[in-house]
Amino acid sequence: MKLGIIYGEISTQHQLLMERAEDIFDSVLAAPVDGLKMVHTDEGQKVLYKDVDLTEFDAVYIRTSDRDMLFSEHLVEILNEEGVVTQAANDTYSYESNKFYSMKVLAETGIKVPDSVYTLSPDVAVEAAETLGYPIIMKTIKGGGGEGVMRASSENELKPVMDTMKSFEQEICLQDFKEHAGTDNRVIVIGDEVMAYSRSSSGDEWRSNISGGGERKKAELTEEMKTAALRAARATGFDICGCDVIETEEDAYVLEVNGSYGINEEMNEIIGRDVMLLMVERLHERAMKKQRN
Repeated sequence: MKLGIIYGEISTQHQLLMERAEDIFDSVLAAPVDGLKMVHTDEGQKVLYKDVDLTEFDAVYIRTSDRDMLFSEHLVEILNEEGVVTQAANDTYSYESNKFYSMKVLAETGIKVPDSVYTLSPDVAVEAAETLGYPIIMKTIKGGGGEGVMRASSENELKPVMDTMKSFEQEICLQDFKEHAGTDNRVIVIGDEVMAYSRSSSGDEWRSNISGGGERKKAELTEEMKTAALRAARATGFDICGCDVIETEEDAYVLEVNGSYGINEEMNEIIGRDVMLLMVERLHERAMKKQRN
């Protein structure tokens, strides 16, 4: 059986997946998304990396960055239509590429998410913030790792940021701030399995993203958090993903769903399981099932 791993940025993360996959699949190919081309002809459609057609693979795992989301939308659709096992449904990356859209999809499914407003106008943003209540979270529609996420405690803080974003033609999603003491949970969904670690911010930083200096800790995963993450994965079409979940006094809230969540050995140690191995085992299991059918 053949596995392809598509990566958006060079890092050690896809190499960790390759190490596990080489013990399970007969052959493993890692290919940069910039090296791919999609071809439509009278004979059908292909996804080519050099002279290798990925539509002939049994499974392909996609780890692309935010800048590659539009390409990923078309990529996953072709692979799925050609019978290749992937970790996402056809519409998944259109949800992930737009933070407001993903919140809308989750809310329509009955999943608890922060109240959100999408606008291009600084004046409308100020009006919306009064309704949502300060402090307010501002997120660029695209971005990950805590980038493009800001907080405003008043109109005096909000308006200049919105003016600046408009001048740079950035679209903004406003959300009400859910108090979580600088701690959230990265809940990883792999098929029906759920595992997690907690992330805590450092110093006065209110964002808990690891890329922003946050620290990983052992998570106390409640049933509400497990259910929220599983439902969020299903609603957005992911079979493998990471969900950012917080628990307030009222309920568990999903803040974001990530297809290319960070993976490393420290994460495995905290969770107590080999997450990368579980990921490739899940892809192999589904590919074997498809082959039998």
